[in-house]
Amino acid sequence: MEKIIVPFLKLSTKFRKSNRVVDVFGTLAEAQSILVFMPEKLEDFGIARKFIDELMADFPAAKFLFVIKQKYQSLLNGNKNYGTIFVSDKDVNFFGLPKKELRQKILATAYDIVIDLNDDFHLPSTYLCLKSRASLKICLDDDRREPFYNFYFRIRPDEKLNNKYKKLIQYLKNKVIAEKSEK
Repeated sequence: MEKIIVPFLKLSTKFRKSNRVVDVFGTLAEAQSILVFMPEKLEDFGIARKFIDELMADFPAAKFLFVIKQKYQSLLNGNKNYGTIFVSDKDVNFFGLPKKELRQKILATAYDIVIDLNDDFHLPSTYLCLKSRASLKICLDDDRREPFYNFYFRIRPDEKLNNKYKKLIQYLKNKVIAEKSEK
């Protein structure tokens, strides 16, 4: 079904695409709300969750909302100051898209930044990112994501996922620090 849905979404994106210029560094420095899609795969989730504290430390003024698979709930540190939305297979329809209730829950808030930590293309996260009103939409580089995000973090494809996250977090941190020091 994904083979039908993705081209349709790409086509609809081309027709609605605005050539809006995004101030990446300003958005990073002034972010008040950040939506993070945690990885779908368990092994990737385990790697990504190690970087949650560091990511939050880089954006101390921002409120975070993490979208996480329901079955990974026990793997989170419950003492942290962030919101979570737990997603199960029941939240996705026949076409692989998020159902209305999940869309409303996530898209009820306007986010400054959306970060998709899935290493592989994940249709529900990509769709929700597309529908979000975030000015900066960040993902790890993947050709299938190109029309849906406006900031692709490119790194060697053979790089280990742990290093990809580490370099992404370091890049974001350096840009936030640089922008704040210029003001």
